[in-house]
Amino acid sequence: MDEARELRSQGRLIPVTLPGDVPSWAATDLAVAHEVLTHPRLTKDPAYWTGLQDGSVPDNWELIALVRGASMLHAGGDDHRRLRRLAGGAFTRAPIDSLRGRITEITDELLDGLEAAARDGEPVDLRELFAFPLPVRVICEVLGAPGSVIAGLRTQFNRMTIPQDSADPEADIRHAVADVYRTLGKLVEDKRRAPGDDLTTALVEAHDDGDRLSEQELVETLFLIMISGHETTINAITNTSYALLTHPDALAGEALDDDATWVRVVEEGLRFTSPIRHIVLRYATDDITVAGTEIRKGEAVLASTVAANRDPSHHERPDDFDIHRPTNRDHIAFGYGAHYCLGSRLAKLETEVALRRLFTRFPDIRLASEPAQLDSVSLQGYGELLVHL
Repeated sequence: MDEARELRSQGRLIPVTLPGDVPSWAATDLAVAHEVLTHPRLTKDPAYWTGLQDGSVPDNWELIALVRGASMLHAGGDDHRRLRRLAGGAFTRAPIDSLRGRITEITDELLDGLEAAARDGEPVDLRELFAFPLPVRVICEVLGAPGSVIAGLRTQFNRMTIPQDSADPEADIRHAVADVYRTLGKLVEDKRRAPGDDLTTALVEAHDDGDRLSEQELVETLFLIMISGHETTINAITNTSYALLTHPDALAGEALDDDATWVRVVEEGLRFTSPIRHIVLRYATDDITVAGTEIRKGEAVLASTVAANRDPSHHERPDDFDIHRPTNRDHIAFGYGAHYCLGSRLAKLETEVALRRLFTRFPDIRLASEPAQLDSVSLQGYGELLVHL
């Protein structure tokens, strides 16, 4: 990927400019990315970010929802551990493994719909008809939320991850955030009136039982689980599908009924074309030195996933898609360290089931046209993926 090579060519830790002329440092190789994501004096708490505190980063900055809030995404230390623990039980191995059968049912149902849509010989959009609805339906079932909740917030989620026309007053990210808060606040109230056997109810009860979860933390934790529980998986399924379609020999001679085959496919897909482009942001609590570069107190640092995952000092022939690569698990697609993605196990399971059922049911699937990449700092993916089944 040109972007990854360009970033790495400038050094292991380099100055970059984010949208809105916001300065940051970027780690471009795997070892430095690991150091940035685990450094004891680099925190997720935006209270330490000079740019946010002095007003040079405005309230309507297009990435503001990713860097400021009351969820575990924006917390450090004890607050982060507390918030993560409250939601974490739903994403451990046993609860996630128990979802395999339901994920398979939803997958097969969506593939039936995909096949029906393709009967006239026209191409179908694999992203819209398959990769999008699968994780949406799964995370809604985990949360006990109506599917209409995410469908109704789709525009708002896009505003938070894809740059909008700044001349359009409706593109102001603050409108999107307010809409999300209203919708999820209503979901909370619905669960108070009619609790269920779901994660939303468990989080509501954690709030109502005492001071373990504030009202703002409750709503923002739901928001984080909801958006991260589907947005990254959409891109993981779409991106790895595209990688397989453009590398037709990748599965040659593979046992397609073997779980290990698809585990390797998923891991290499996450390394080769991560659903996350860059992991933003960490903030220096003191003057520190990383990779021989001085970072001043209050400065922001990101880890460039696209660059680090193709680090040639760690991966042999990093630009090749190779499911037998011995280092294919060595990626930061879901982060690293204390903030490693809580839902990674679910995302991998959904992607594994989706790809396995898709490529075994439609072995002759092929691209109908080259897709255009999303214009996003945080996400890596395609706006559509047109295929012939």
